[in-house]
Amino acid sequence: MSPETFEQIYNRAKYQLELEGFILTEEDKEVIRKVVMGDMSRQKLMEILQNGK
Repeated sequence: MSPETFEQIYNRAKYQLELEGFILTEEDKEVIRKVVMGDMSRQKLMEILQNGK
């Protein structure tokens, strides 16, 4: 996925989440980008989320 495509998809998802009351930070965006681009596994993301880091 190109960085431009990621930005478009991310911005649409972010908008929808904000309508529901969720706020995404730049840190959230970076972690999402890493998972989508294959730089981080979903398993690693789950470990981070479970450990609160």
